[in-house]
Amino acid sequence: MKRKKRILLVATLALTSTVFAQGNVRTINNQFSSLFNKSSNYQNYKIVDKQSLLDLQQNVEDSISNYKGKIAEGQSLVLQHQKELADVSQKLETAEQELKTSLAKEENFEFLGIAANKNTFQTVILLLFALLLAMAGVFYYRFKKSNVDTKDALNKLRDTDEEFEEFRKLSLEREQKIRRQLQDEINKNKAE
Repeated sequence: MKRKKRILLVATLALTSTVFAQGNVRTINNQFSSLFNKSSNYQNYKIVDKQSLLDLQQNVEDSISNYKGKIAEGQSLVLQHQKELADVSQKLETAEQELKTSLAKEENFEFLGIAANKNTFQTVILLLFALLLAMAGVFYYRFKKSNVDTKDALNKLRDTDEEFEEFRKLSLEREQKIRRQLQDEINKNKAE
């Protein structure tokens, strides 16, 4: 009996050292398969060394805790990426809003306290310019016409002055002639 216990102990140690040596390299499925293959049969039952089973349980728990750690790291990484994505989305939204505001400011401006669109303002300025140009044309035409009318009036006035001067001279000569005749008549009447 002691001999069987020693053999069983040696086999268990060999199996445990093999499981620990291969535990780092082998997967959990391989460890279960190895444990199943190395176990002995007794009336359709498998006899598994208790220490090997405990070692396998410890390896499974270590693997599970390792996977849980990796999952937790992955979840924290996902949360971190989600926060970064939310920050970037917020910044993008802010930038888009600022861009819309800038474009609106570029398209619109305030003139004399009145908000106006640039295109509307340009149209109004062009219409005012066209109106001023038309008014300048009308004023130029009226000035030219008035200038021509003034020159005509001055020419007529000069002609009238000349005619008046000629008429005055003729009237003066006639008056002098009539005075002489009158004086002659007076002198004749006195002499008679």
